Amino acid sequence: MSSVLSLYRFRILRSYLKSAKHAATLFGGGARPTYKQEDFTPPTKQAVTNPVDILKRNDVLAFSAKPVNYIETVSDRGFHLSNQVLIELTEGNITGCMLIGKETFEVDFSNNGVEIDGINVTFDQSIMQVFDKIHPKPEILCIGLGNKSRRLAQSNRDTLSQLGIQIETGQTRTAARLFDLLSTERPGVIGALMLPPNV
Repeated sequence: MSSVLSLYRFRILRSYLKSAKHAATLFGGGARPTYKQEDFTPPTKQAVTNPVDILKRNDVLAFSAKPVNYIETVSDRGFHLSNQVLIELTEGNITGCMLIGKETFEVDFSNNGVEIDGINVTFDQSIMQVFDKIHPKPEILCIGLGNKSRRLAQSNRDTLSQLGIQIETGQTRTAARLFDLLSTERPGVIGALMLPPNV
């Protein structure tokens, strides 16, 4: 008996909803609204086509103050720093740079300052002694090893390790980008020693 009653109620409700007049009143009255595609697009999902805008949006250090020693550009002509220092590469010379604290040094590696043997790079002990003399010593030293993937000699690694300086090595352009990032995050405790990018 109850199943017959339920079926009867269902049929009455279905016939009631078939009437456009009752359906309109049941769901708020009036004609059904028409929707456009824009109505379903969330407001935060705007199309960004410029890659620079995408990078700026994700730059967590965008509002951080740039350090005094910041490598703006590494090109085949040399290093351009944010303090308007330009270290130019000259023909036949191996001219690199050293950045320590707020100081910028142009380093001439031509006269046995560096030895490049295949993939091994060995800096002269006179260059390594600089890090023993300065105070405070950088916590991390970013070392650019030229335009190829090379490795720093074990003797240089041991010298820096004894001084308590961690090292990050790579091609000069890569090491420069890493230096910029680290010096922005932790100003004053990052140093750099860069071979020219054309070596």
